[in-house]
Amino acid sequence: TTPAATATMPATQTPELPTFTPFPVSPTPATEVEPLATAGMALNDLSITPGDISLFPVPAVYAGDRASIQIAPNIPRGMAPNDVDVRILVDGVELVAGSLNRRKLSGDTVGLYEWVWDTIDQQGSHTITAVLDPQDLIQIGDENPNNNQATTTVVVEPRELLPNAEANATWITADTECCKLYVVSGTAAHRDLDQLILKVDTAFAQASTKLTEPLIGPYDVYLINRVIGQGGYATDEMVVSYLDRDYAGGGFEEVLVHEAVHLIDQQFAPDRITFLSEGVAVWVTGGHYKQEDLGQRMAALVEMGRYVPLAEAIDNFFATQHEISYLEAASFVEYLVETYGWSAVHAFYSNASADDAGTLSRAIDKNLRIYFSSSLEEVEADWLEYLSNFPRDRPTLANLQSTIQLYDVMRRYQTMYDPTAYYLYAWLPSPELAVQLDATADFSRHPDEITNVALETMLKAANDALSEEDYDQVNALVISIDRVIKNNGKFLDPLAKSYHDIIQTASESGYEIQQLRVTGNRAEAQAIGLGEKALSQLRFILNVGGRWILVE
Repeated sequence: TTPAATATMPATQTPELPTFTPFPVSPTPATEVEPLATAGMALNDLSITPGDISLFPVPAVYAGDRASIQIAPNIPRGMAPNDVDVRILVDGVELVAGSLNRRKLSGDTVGLYEWVWDTIDQQGSHTITAVLDPQDLIQIGDENPNNNQATTTVVVEPRELLPNAEANATWITADTECCKLYVVSGTAAHRDLDQLILKVDTAFAQASTKLTEPLIGPYDVYLINRVIGQGGYATDEMVVSYLDRDYAGGGFEEVLVHEAVHLIDQQFAPDRITFLSEGVAVWVTGGHYKQEDLGQRMAALVEMGRYVPLAEAIDNFFATQHEISYLEAASFVEYLVETYGWSAVHAFYSNASADDAGTLSRAIDKNLRIYFSSSLEEVEADWLEYLSNFPRDRPTLANLQSTIQLYDVMRRYQTMYDPTAYYLYAWLPSPELAVQLDATADFSRHPDEITNVALETMLKAANDALSEEDYDQVNALVISIDRVIKNNGKFLDPLAKSYHDIIQTASESGYEIQQLRVTGNRAEAQAIGLGEKALSQLRFILNVGGRWILVE
């Protein structure tokens, strides 16, 4: 039987390889992000600027929201985050007296203070001031105390401007065989809750079976109405994107299994190394974004000339191009399992930890010697020899090439137009605390200007084309998206302009498009009408005057 959903009351608190010219692969996140340097501000000096202060939720805060504040100051190398005291004031009233408290996947240290500002009756303009080391206790690394304070101005919008879909939003819970499932009312996940209960249970069962580990639940699973990274993350709970315009693409079922692995393997490998944990998760899932032959795909990566030596990939996992690092980790784990068996790999995986050596690669090397009597260099050489025996597969090569290109441009979109979704700097508030406070906006609100909707539907269309192995269409969409980004949001080429104009036409008729496919002078879309929850099918034609017309 299907568990009943109940409202949670807030607590007090195979084609041939195409002949197209590949779109140049974007730089990896490590080369895209440059440290801030301004006149008079040395990078080895503790400092903060107005641009280092952020207010959440985005893209707007409405009166009545519980708002969070983040600061991302410059921290000299070697300075411990919790040694930096912080004061944050709104209009001169102190809201925070603490220290820096988090480190992003990028390695950057931040201070994140969740839901500290209740904005009820606070519409209008306000100043937020952040002060570092207010008692001037830090001397080494803070030679210039004059740059330890910054102030920015923020606007709290009137409550009446709050989108209708959010007006009475609350958390909804459902108990499943394995888990407690949380969704926000009025979202796609709430609409599809009955189907999602089965999908979640199926994902955990698959993960448990392949890991040969029992389910010790219930596990907390949050399905949110905004894109986060490549689709989800797991800490003590699991958070997965589920929305109609999921521009990050990939398979929802694969993401569920992947994140379920991260919850289950904490039971036997609490100190696991990231390279291995992500490799195990993709191996258990059977692929990263879809079901894949990991060995064949890895052989294609080597053929492309994109192979990253294992020590480098292990020690710089998140700085390495995302799809490459995950593929290498998964294929390596699969090779270990095929060579030594899961039981032996299970023991190796359970006991290898960062504490075993000075670097992660040396820690893995040490444990490979203990469990398999081979060094990392020796196992890597054997693995590469194993990969060299795979026959050349042109469709796999084309798919991998297009996947890397698509996801690179997707992350470029995120850095420019949806930055809190970008995995290295993602906004990841505590869902458990959010449920206690009945704070829903951070898990459903996201940028939805016409530029966002147009580029996101183009990314979704490119993902669909990738699934259909239409690599020419993937390439055309990727190039078009990249041009919009490079031209600061201007839709100049015909393909991008068509998406933009159709989105605008639909918006004028009261629809927000979730998925769109343009074919010549015709287009089909799935959209949500004003005040509606279900998807509507729309059709458009391009008239002789060059305007897109909604015809059905």
